[in-house]
Amino acid sequence: MPEAAAAAVDYLFRKAGFRRISACHDKNNPASGRVMQKIGMQYEGTLRNADRNNQGIVDKVIYGILMDDD
Repeated sequence: MPEAAAAAVDYLFRKAGFRRISACHDKNNPASGRVMQKIGMQYEGTLRNADRNNQGIVDKVIYGILMDDD
């Protein structure tokens, strides 16, 4: 999965002209956060009770990366 995410980030920066990319995951799914960390995204914060899934209301963890970080 990190390879696909890294390819998407590369495309968005190099071809689509993005300067910043952010992504989020359910706090109860730390594997998604590890994928974001592996591709160079940095932890930006946690929004408490900010999302809903099949388990109910959950915390949302946010990661980001800037083109200059690449």
